[in-house]
Amino acid sequence: MQENREVTFRQLKDGQEIKGVKKGGGTSSFTGYVKGVNPAYVTVEMWRVGGKEEKISADSMFLVPMTDEEIRQKYNKNAGEIVKNIQNTMTHDEIGYHEMYNTWLSSDPWEMAQECVKQKLFVLGHSNDIIPKTAMFSGDKLDVGVCVEDEDGDRFWCHFKSEDIKVLVRRYERYQEWIADGRGDVNCKLADVPYELKEEME
Repeated sequence: MQENREVTFRQLKDGQEIKGVKKGGGTSSFTGYVKGVNPAYVTVEMWRVGGKEEKISADSMFLVPMTDEEIRQKYNKNAGEIVKNIQNTMTHDEIGYHEMYNTWLSSDPWEMAQECVKQKLFVLGHSNDIIPKTAMFSGDKLDVGVCVEDEDGDRFWCHFKSEDIKVLVRRYERYQEWIADGRGDVNCKLADVPYELKEEME
Protein backbone atom coordinates (compact mmCIF):
# COMPACT_ATOMS: atom_id res chain seq x y z
CA MET A 1 0.00 0.00 0.00
CA GLN A 2 1.31 3.40 -0.90
CA GLU A 3 0.01 6.85 -0.07
CA ASN A 4 1.55 10.16 0.96
CA ARG A 5 0.51 12.66 3.61
CA GLU A 6 1.29 16.35 3.88
CA VAL A 7 3.48 17.66 6.70
CA THR A 8 5.17 20.96 7.53
CA PHE A 9 8.93 21.40 7.86
CA ARG A 10 8.53 21.16 11.67
CA GLN A 11 7.49 17.50 11.33
CA LEU A 12 10.49 16.47 9.23
CA LYS A 13 13.52 14.63 10.57
CA ASP A 14 17.02 14.25 9.18
CA GLY A 15 17.24 11.22 6.90
CA GLN A 16 13.48 11.08 6.30
CA GLU A 17 12.28 10.20 2.81
CA ILE A 18 9.99 12.67 1.05
CA LYS A 19 8.05 12.16 -2.16
CA GLY A 20 7.58 15.75 -3.25
CA VAL A 21 6.27 19.15 -2.20
CA LYS A 22 3.14 21.26 -2.58
CA LYS A 23 3.29 25.02 -2.87
CA GLY A 24 1.08 27.69 -4.39
CA GLY A 25 -1.49 25.20 -5.67
CA GLY A 26 1.13 23.13 -7.52
CA THR A 27 2.74 19.78 -6.77
CA SER A 28 6.27 18.69 -7.57
CA SER A 29 6.89 14.95 -7.29
CA PHE A 30 10.31 13.47 -6.62
CA THR A 31 12.15 11.24 -4.17
CA GLY A 32 14.45 12.98 -1.74
CA TYR A 33 16.01 12.62 1.69
CA VAL A 34 16.05 15.33 4.35
CA LYS A 35 19.56 16.47 5.25
CA GLY A 36 18.78 19.54 7.32
CA VAL A 37 15.84 21.58 8.55
CA ASN A 38 15.60 25.21 9.62
CA PRO A 39 12.80 27.85 9.65
CA ALA A 40 13.91 29.24 6.27
CA TYR A 41 14.44 26.12 4.15
CA VAL A 42 14.82 22.35 4.12
CA THR A 43 17.95 20.85 2.60
CA VAL A 44 17.11 17.76 0.56
CA GLU A 45 19.37 15.21 -1.10
CA MET A 46 17.67 14.47 -4.41
CA TRP A 47 16.85 10.93 -5.59
CA ARG A 48 19.25 9.14 -3.24
CA VAL A 49 21.13 9.60 0.01
CA GLY A 50 24.22 11.60 -0.85
CA GLY A 51 22.63 12.96 -4.03
CA LYS A 52 22.56 16.54 -5.29
CA GLU A 53 21.44 18.95 -2.56
CA GLU A 54 18.55 21.35 -3.05
CA LYS A 55 17.11 23.92 -0.66
CA ILE A 56 13.31 23.96 -0.50
CA SER A 57 11.39 26.81 1.09
CA ALA A 58 10.13 25.91 4.55
CA ASP A 59 6.68 27.31 3.77
CA SER A 60 6.08 24.38 1.40
CA MET A 61 4.03 21.34 2.39
CA PHE A 62 6.14 18.19 2.20
CA LEU A 63 4.78 14.83 1.00
CA VAL A 64 5.97 11.89 3.08
CA PRO A 65 5.06 8.19 2.65
CA MET A 66 2.45 6.86 5.06
CA THR A 67 3.20 3.65 6.93
CA ASP A 68 0.99 0.59 6.42
CA GLU A 69 -0.43 1.16 9.89
CA GLU A 70 -1.33 4.78 9.11
CA ILE A 71 -3.11 3.60 5.97
CA ARG A 72 -4.98 0.91 7.90
CA GLN A 73 -6.15 3.48 10.43
CA LYS A 74 -7.22 5.91 7.71
CA TYR A 75 -9.26 3.36 5.75
CA ASN A 76 -10.44 1.05 8.53
CA LYS A 77 -14.04 2.28 8.43
CA ASN A 78 -14.19 1.94 4.64
CA ALA A 79 -12.64 -1.53 4.91
CA GLY A 80 -15.34 -2.54 7.39
CA GLU A 81 -18.05 -1.53 4.90
CA ILE A 82 -16.35 -3.55 2.16
CA VAL A 83 -16.02 -6.62 4.39
CA LYS A 84 -19.71 -6.43 5.27
CA ASN A 85 -20.95 -5.84 1.72
CA ILE A 86 -18.70 -8.24 -0.16
CA GLN A 87 -20.33 -11.15 1.72
CA ASN A 88 -23.73 -10.30 0.18
CA THR A 89 -24.72 -12.92 -2.40
CA MET A 90 -26.06 -11.52 -5.67
CA THR A 91 -27.62 -13.09 -8.78
CA HIS A 92 -26.17 -12.69 -12.25
CA ASP A 93 -28.84 -10.21 -13.30
CA GLU A 94 -27.92 -7.90 -10.39
CA ILE A 95 -24.20 -7.48 -11.02
CA GLY A 96 -24.09 -5.57 -14.31
CA TYR A 97 -21.49 -6.10 -17.02
CA HIS A 98 -18.13 -7.87 -16.83
CA GLU A 99 -15.03 -5.66 -16.62
CA MET A 100 -11.39 -6.73 -16.97
CA TYR A 101 -9.98 -3.69 -15.14
CA ASN A 102 -9.66 -5.00 -11.59
CA THR A 103 -6.92 -2.97 -9.86
CA TRP A 104 -9.37 -2.20 -7.04
CA LEU A 105 -9.59 -5.87 -5.98
CA SER A 106 -7.38 -7.16 -3.18
CA SER A 107 -7.40 -9.68 -0.35
CA ASP A 108 -6.12 -6.83 1.83
CA PRO A 109 -9.25 -4.96 3.01
CA TRP A 110 -7.43 -1.63 3.56
CA GLU A 111 -5.70 -1.74 0.19
CA MET A 112 -9.05 -2.49 -1.43
CA ALA A 113 -10.72 0.33 0.53
CA GLN A 114 -7.95 2.71 -0.51
CA GLU A 115 -8.48 1.89 -4.20
CA CYS A 116 -12.28 1.98 -4.00
CA VAL A 117 -12.17 5.43 -2.39
CA LYS A 118 -9.71 6.63 -5.03
CA GLN A 119 -11.79 5.26 -7.91
CA LYS A 120 -15.14 6.14 -6.28
CA LEU A 121 -16.42 2.57 -6.29
CA PHE A 122 -18.92 1.05 -3.85
CA VAL A 123 -18.75 -2.71 -3.25
CA LEU A 124 -22.19 -4.34 -3.38
CA GLY A 125 -21.50 -8.06 -3.06
CA HIS A 126 -20.37 -11.16 -4.92
CA SER A 127 -21.98 -13.65 -7.26
CA ASN A 128 -21.34 -17.36 -7.78
CA ASP A 129 -23.50 -17.20 -10.90
CA ILE A 130 -20.63 -16.49 -13.29
CA ILE A 131 -18.36 -18.56 -15.53
CA PRO A 132 -15.10 -19.16 -13.60
CA LYS A 133 -11.75 -18.57 -15.24
CA THR A 134 -8.12 -19.40 -14.53
CA ALA A 135 -5.76 -16.51 -13.82
CA MET A 136 -3.18 -16.16 -16.58
CA PHE A 137 -0.03 -15.92 -14.46
CA SER A 138 -0.85 -17.46 -11.06
CA GLY A 139 -3.07 -20.26 -12.33
CA ASP A 140 -5.59 -19.51 -9.56
CA LYS A 141 -9.23 -20.39 -10.15
CA LEU A 142 -11.27 -17.18 -10.08
CA ASP A 143 -14.68 -18.58 -9.22
CA VAL A 144 -16.75 -15.59 -8.11
CA GLY A 145 -17.57 -12.16 -9.45
CA VAL A 146 -17.30 -9.16 -7.13
CA CYS A 147 -19.75 -6.41 -8.00
CA VAL A 148 -19.26 -2.67 -7.53
CA GLU A 149 -21.22 0.43 -8.42
CA ASP A 150 -19.47 3.56 -9.69
CA GLU A 151 -20.32 7.21 -9.01
CA ASP A 152 -22.66 7.26 -12.03
CA GLY A 153 -24.69 4.37 -10.68
CA ASP A 154 -23.36 1.83 -13.19
CA ARG A 155 -22.66 -1.69 -11.97
CA PHE A 156 -19.92 -4.03 -13.14
CA TRP A 157 -18.10 -7.06 -11.82
CA CYS A 158 -14.65 -8.65 -11.93
CA HIS A 159 -13.44 -12.20 -11.37
CA PHE A 160 -12.06 -12.98 -7.91
CA LYS A 161 -11.17 -16.00 -5.76
CA SER A 162 -13.81 -17.02 -3.24
CA GLU A 163 -10.92 -17.99 -0.93
CA ASP A 164 -9.67 -14.40 -1.08
CA ILE A 165 -13.00 -13.14 0.23
CA LYS A 166 -12.44 -15.34 3.28
CA VAL A 167 -8.90 -13.97 3.64
CA LEU A 168 -10.22 -10.41 3.35
CA VAL A 169 -12.82 -10.97 6.07
CA ARG A 170 -10.42 -12.80 8.43
CA ARG A 171 -7.74 -10.13 8.06
CA TYR A 172 -10.21 -7.42 8.98
CA GLU A 173 -11.37 -9.41 12.02
CA ARG A 174 -7.77 -10.04 13.11
CA TYR A 175 -6.98 -6.34 12.93
CA GLN A 176 -10.00 -5.37 15.04
CA GLU A 177 -8.88 -7.93 17.63
CA TRP A 178 -5.38 -6.45 17.59
CA ILE A 179 -6.78 -2.93 18.09
CA ALA A 180 -8.64 -4.23 21.15
CA ASP A 181 -5.72 -6.01 22.84
CA GLY A 182 -2.61 -4.62 21.11
CA ARG A 183 -0.67 -7.85 21.55
CA GLY A 184 1.78 -9.23 19.01
CA ASP A 185 3.04 -8.07 15.64
CA VAL A 186 0.00 -7.05 13.61
CA ASN A 187 1.82 -7.46 10.29
CA CYS A 188 2.62 -11.09 11.13
CA LYS A 189 -0.97 -11.70 12.25
CA LEU A 190 -2.33 -10.41 8.94
CA ALA A 191 0.27 -12.23 6.83
CA ASP A 192 -0.53 -15.56 8.55
CA VAL A 193 -4.24 -15.49 7.65
CA PRO A 194 -4.02 -17.32 4.27
CA TYR A 195 -2.02 -20.13 5.90
CA GLU A 196 -4.51 -20.38 8.77
CA LEU A 197 -7.41 -20.76 6.37
CA LYS A 198 -5.54 -23.30 4.26
CA GLU A 199 -4.86 -25.44 7.34
CA GLU A 200 -8.51 -25.21 8.38
CA MET A 201 -9.62 -26.46 4.95
CA GLU A 202 -7.26 -29.46 4.97
